[in-house]
Amino acid sequence: MSKLEIGVNTAMFDGLDMDVAFSTIKKAGFHYVELAYNQGYVGEMPPELFGEENARQVAALLEKHQLGTRSFGATMNMGSTDAVAQFKRRIRFANLIGAKWINICVGRKEDRQQIIANLKELAPVAADHGCVICLENGGDPNYDVFQLADDGFSLLNEINHPAVAFNVDAGNIVSLCPEVDAIEQGIAMLPGAQHCHLKDLNIVDGEVHFTPLGYGQLNYVPMLSALEKLNLPCSLEIPLRMHRQRDSYPLRGELPVDADVSLHVLIQSRKKLEEWLGYNPVSQ
Repeated sequence: MSKLEIGVNTAMFDGLDMDVAFSTIKKAGFHYVELAYNQGYVGEMPPELFGEENARQVAALLEKHQLGTRSFGATMNMGSTDAVAQFKRRIRFANLIGAKWINICVGRKEDRQQIIANLKELAPVAADHGCVICLENGGDPNYDVFQLADDGFSLLNEINHPAVAFNVDAGNIVSLCPEVDAIEQGIAMLPGAQHCHLKDLNIVDGEVHFTPLGYGQLNYVPMLSALEKLNLPCSLEIPLRMHRQRDSYPLRGELPVDADVSLHVLIQSRKKLEEWLGYNPVSQ
């Protein structure tokens, strides 16, 4: 059984400078960064964000803080008319920064056939750049084409390309499909997965609020055991600036969350992972 090495998704630093985010991740004891450039969840996504200049800045900061990157969050509407052109930029960017796994919630059920057609076109491009497109189960109706395991495997079967897999997110299941066992469904997705998000939460007055791992309502212990057996890369995704409203749509806070708050949340999460796993899941 392999030991997990867990990274950090930068959604919790939404609105803060990348240098501050990377420094905080390093202070918390982690070694891997997953950039969160997710449409509709963080700030603006101008085309230059996915350009060579920003890639050079990211690479310089990774070197400065002695961090690595394996995955990249790139959620967008894969059913849009310009989705292929948009996502090709994201694939090239992932390649430039050294991220293999591109995690993406892809869109709505009504656009399913267009989403599949676009992913079929994009899969060989990803493969040529050494990347895998990891379809993430959605957390709100904008991304409901993949809600549960059966939805995901149906998509994989139709796309039928080795450069397309899953990024499993049990936390998203709680908000979009609250009637099912999120951890059980997450584990059911793992045979098709190449990456996993670890996200904990509490429901308060019907709204979803994100917590340090192990401080919410999800018991990740069975999933962590399954992840170890498969040796899947994972990232903590704790989007502190947002919460999900009763209709599951995200509401972004007016101000960024202070980096010291994120540091504390990351340390709490790391210590809980050490308790559950019996070893330090961020050591190299």
